[in-house]
Amino acid sequence: MRWAIMAASMAIAVPTFGDDTEEIKPLSVEQATELVKAAERMLVLDGPMMISPEVAEILTRYKGTLVLNGPTTLTPEVAEILAKHDKGMLVLDCVESMPPELAESLATHRGELLLHNLTTLSEEAAKELAKQTGSLQLNGLTTLSAGVAQALAKHDGIVGLHRLTTLSVEDAEALAQVKGLLGLTGLVTLSPEAAEALAKHEDTLFVGCSVMLSRRVAEALAKHRGTLGVFNLDSISEEAATALAKHHGDLMLKGLRALSTEVAVALSKHEGSLDLLGLTTLTDEAAASISQHRGEVNLRRLEALSAKAAEMLRSNPDILLPEKYR
Repeated sequence: MRWAIMAASMAIAVPTFGDDTEEIKPLSVEQATELVKAAERMLVLDGPMMISPEVAEILTRYKGTLVLNGPTTLTPEVAEILAKHDKGMLVLDCVESMPPELAESLATHRGELLLHNLTTLSEEAAKELAKQTGSLQLNGLTTLSAGVAQALAKHDGIVGLHRLTTLSVEDAEALAQVKGLLGLTGLVTLSPEAAEALAKHEDTLFVGCSVMLSRRVAEALAKHRGTLGVFNLDSISEEAATALAKHHGDLMLKGLRALSTEVAVALSKHEGSLDLLGLTTLTDEAAASISQHRGEVNLRRLEALSAKAAEMLRSNPDILLPEKYR
């Protein structure tokens, strides 16, 4: 068994115990103390291992992202102690199931809680987790069981469900009640009815759509008030762009890799911040249109641009360009 600290510039291995690397061993108070002292920006524990309440108390002192990959199970008592960690993200990738008792303990956490490997969640456990405040990332869930969306809708903060690929109208109506940022970037398709329901969300909304965005869905999403991000789009039609341009608020289309002249003309009429960070090139015609946009435009990842296009874009001080084109 090995524990490792992983940070931007370092990795430290702790001595193994015996020949069987899969044998579950306890992490001692002394080892935990040394690991906390040595880690820089991130402390990652790989296992499997056992964590006592005393060790959990020491780990919560760490000022940075705390990642537990190793423990195969967490007792509610240990989870409640770990929930005190609020000086950085708490990533519990060791959690693959969520009994209501464990959810109740983790609900006391205040900060960023990530559960990437939690693949199923009951309505009862969801009701408990919804009491957590801050950021709740449930990015292991690919589907939502009955009642889970309604339970999570009561969460007061950010909710991330970035591996959901589909969303029913009923669940969209429930999740629209989340009071913080709602992240659904893994969605492959979105019905106009579900989009209409999500548009009622009153905070930042991130949705995915890896197939062509239809005009009807774009029109529905454009009714959203606040920051709207549509992710994973390689391209967009002129009709959909025209609809989205009517959105009142910041608009993020980071997935776009190309922009036709017609789409550029449509998006140039949008008022507010426009994020096109996925674009690596722009034609002269598209650049001429985008240069007329009212509001900030993020084009910081452009790699190929003619001198004429660069000059047109520079004429608008609200357009953010890579250093070589400024």
